[in-house]
Amino acid sequence: HRYLVISEKLEEIKSFRELTSLDLSCCKLGDEHELLEHLTKEALSSVKRLLLKDNCLSDAGLRRMTAPVRVLKKGLENLLILDLSCNPNITDVGIGYLLSFKKLNCLDISGAGLKDVNAVIKRLQMRLGLVHSKVPLKEFDHSNCRTEGWAEQTVLQWEQAIMEAMKQQEHLRSSTAALRFYGKTHRIQELIKCKLVETETKASGSLQFYKKENQNCPLPLKREAADSCELKNNKKRVLAEQERERTSKQKHLCLTVEDWDLLNTY
Repeated sequence: HRYLVISEKLEEIKSFRELTSLDLSCCKLGDEHELLEHLTKEALSSVKRLLLKDNCLSDAGLRRMTAPVRVLKKGLENLLILDLSCNPNITDVGIGYLLSFKKLNCLDISGAGLKDVNAVIKRLQMRLGLVHSKVPLKEFDHSNCRTEGWAEQTVLQWEQAIMEAMKQQEHLRSSTAALRFYGKTHRIQELIKCKLVETETKASGSLQFYKKENQNCPLPLKREAADSCELKNNKKRVLAEQERERTSKQKHLCLTVEDWDLLNTY
């Protein structure tokens, strides 16, 4: 995993365009962070996978994040995968704001502060067609998290700059002092907190949801079945016509004994 100080690189991140996947897990953004507001802008309407695990979000943050979609039908309208796990201040009210994401295929709200879990499960299934998964979904597996695509070089440059700065300070005797100097102590503490929250979430149970494939397009499936049935009927009609034609030819070619005797005289 790569841990970047979001606030320090906010302007660079805001310059990204046509992103389809964005992982901001354990960044502690909070409801008022500028980046959360930027997520609702048209520049990031291409995002299909958004991971906001353990970001100190509450119902207020979800209300702001979903406002463009709910009111203007803009913003994150193309979102397919959303991770809001390990945000205990998100309640049943906040889940209601997510119903505006009509294209949502996968949702993780494990560790949310839900009061009536069963009611939320039924609501998500009725309104969005999302089914509660009994097993962990691979869509929310962070073990292979890495930066890919055109932004990879930018992130590598950030990391190289940090490494160069660290090399220049090798004369510092205390590694603890060096960590504090670069703000790494705080980030390590945040990482530990993230792991603790994740452990508590696993203990309380998983609330991951997915949409069954046949729920996405029931009408095309019915149409496809009808087309298949019609095709079979057409084949039957063609075969029947061919059989009638063959039988008709056989009738025309059916000769009597006298006819054969006559032909043999030629």
